[in-house]
Amino acid sequence: MFARPRKQRRSDVNERIKRIHSAIADKILSRPELFKHVEETLEQRYQSKMMRYGSYLLWKGIIETRDNPTLFKALLLADDERTANLRRETIFTGILSEEERSALLTT
Repeated sequence: MFARPRKQRRSDVNERIKRIHSAIADKILSRPELFKHVEETLEQRYQSKMMRYGSYLLWKGIIETRDNPTLFKALLLADDERTANLRRETIFTGILSEEERSALLTT
């Protein structure tokens, strides 16, 4: 058995996380009332010091573009390292059901 290089494994994980966030974006844009939960999660994590100010600002900026779905998705799914790391600590918990999430990971 050959071990894949760490960089390749990280890239694979980032792609799976990105696929999940794409589905999250589609769902939350079709059901804007879900943004309330996301904003509450963001504020709670920041207030409890689970998140640095820079990450807070980035998430806040992404959320504020929700009235422009194309921009919202572009920012949420950006390929830069900072955004990929941000998605690893997502505030979009509870948006997808476990069944939706599992289906995305098995395709």
